[in-house]
Amino acid sequence: MAKLAEVDCHIFCAPGASKDICTLSPSQNHDPTTPSHPTTMEASITATGLRRAGGPKLCDIPYNSRTTVIEQLPFQELQPILETWKVCGSMQSMECTPCYDDSAEPILTLQVMVDTPRDDSRENWLQAAQEMHDLLRRHGLGHVTVDIIDWRLKVGPNILICEPTDAIFSKWDMVRKRILESVDVSGFQMLGCYRMGYKDVEYKPTILITVDPKSERNWNLAKQDVNNILNEFDLSMVDVEIYKDRSIFCARRPSIQSEINSRYLVHTREGPRVATIGHSVGPDSEWEPFGLTCRHCIFDKHRQDALISESAQEVDCPTYGKVKECIDKLTETVSYLKRGEPYRTLEQLRVDGDLPDDRKALWRNLRDLIKSHEDGLTHLHSYYDLKTYRFGEVWAHSGDGTTRIMDWALLKPHPTRACPSNKFGQFTERYLPMFLKAENGYIEQGLPLDHGQPLHTYGCESNAAICRYSILPTTIFTVAANGERRATDEQSVCRRASQPSFEPGDSGALLFTGYGNAVGMAFGGQVQGQIVVFTHIDDLIADIKEQTAVDEVVFYTQEWPGEPSRGPGERDSGY
Repeated sequence: MAKLAEVDCHIFCAPGASKDICTLSPSQNHDPTTPSHPTTMEASITATGLRRAGGPKLCDIPYNSRTTVIEQLPFQELQPILETWKVCGSMQSMECTPCYDDSAEPILTLQVMVDTPRDDSRENWLQAAQEMHDLLRRHGLGHVTVDIIDWRLKVGPNILICEPTDAIFSKWDMVRKRILESVDVSGFQMLGCYRMGYKDVEYKPTILITVDPKSERNWNLAKQDVNNILNEFDLSMVDVEIYKDRSIFCARRPSIQSEINSRYLVHTREGPRVATIGHSVGPDSEWEPFGLTCRHCIFDKHRQDALISESAQEVDCPTYGKVKECIDKLTETVSYLKRGEPYRTLEQLRVDGDLPDDRKALWRNLRDLIKSHEDGLTHLHSYYDLKTYRFGEVWAHSGDGTTRIMDWALLKPHPTRACPSNKFGQFTERYLPMFLKAENGYIEQGLPLDHGQPLHTYGCESNAAICRYSILPTTIFTVAANGERRATDEQSVCRRASQPSFEPGDSGALLFTGYGNAVGMAFGGQVQGQIVVFTHIDDLIADIKEQTAVDEVVFYTQEWPGEPSRGPGERDSGY
């Protein structure tokens, strides 16, 4: 049993947790040749009773992990320690990085993932972790971190929308404004109100604050300030979570979800020009197709021009890197099939003229498979060499105002670029013609959204997913091009637990009702993509009109099923 020497305990709040940082002595039976300096170990428990213990360098949770092999890891000696302390969990070695930072230096970790309903040893985790690390040190593996953790903490919390029955629901707007007025929000990324929890643990209404992981603020003070405000509103039952997260604008490559048409006066001198705002649209105006994506997917922080004028920005879709990645993966697949068995042996027999008749069919099947991959590789190389992935040029974008977030860009496709069909009817379960009038992403002006309403997205990375709309406003904190910090009220949805999360690369994805009506465009996400923030379609189109003086914006091929194709401007409702 590890003997507790001196204990230095510091309490601070990680998200929803108190943490003890303890300096423990090595076990009494440690090897005297092992360095005698003590190892710093940590133990923490959340407000809902989820535990974690280990050290010396625990990765921030939730974290991403990759299984790895640690040579000379004494598994057979480690397992009895877990049995002695009655810790019931699966043990494996891995490299861990926090979810908010993919580029962080991986932490080599011996993880013990515990299923707590089957485990009654929670008070013993710190001692077990200490003895396990003592053993690792004796084997020259003192650099390996021991992490005994409730599996739910490793995965991270689930996020749901609040319900109207929650006490904070009707007071959220007042609470939010009070926070913005009286709390230091430096380092904040998002301020929202959701239900948070873990499997088999109560989902509680929670004020969720996502923060910049690079900030060195003492987040305990901010958390206490928010708790004080909750007490003022008699909302002591509401939790406060401070959650380190990646940037709201988590995408770094264009996700061209849909072609749209924009109607503008065509001026031919050196390409299209934007009509004067308020200018009437004459009979010579024509429809032009554009791609729609997020501005931040195209421009980095060094490119802040409001409208592209001289040297237009070229945009790829799919990206140059994505095409190269596909080529590399397919090349590796072909190489693997050729050098693997039984193809390698069969091919050598064929070359030598010794391939048995009863093996020729197998050789042909394997050869056909390899040939199909090689043909695909040839096609990809041609696609790559001819730069067919080039989509077009940026024609206009939202700029970077100081009062609100508008994050869109219109891309003028090359003449040879094919336009997608924009058929969104797969989102509806009703296939009668009367229910499919919006299957092409029809834009209905002023379409109301109800709290809890299911909405559908289709992201470049995560593909199709179902979300629930939250009527409670979410505040997003960003910095404008001029350096001014801004707090803007945005709309959000929460992904269902069984649905794929919003991934980097999904920005620009459109949101639809179950009938296919387009209701907004997503520009970012938080908490591992469970929360998606978006711009409502009315605001998006209004800003496009204001910036470019276009007359109308509709989705390409938008038309009523069963009716003759006609110009989008001929419809009675919509834009």
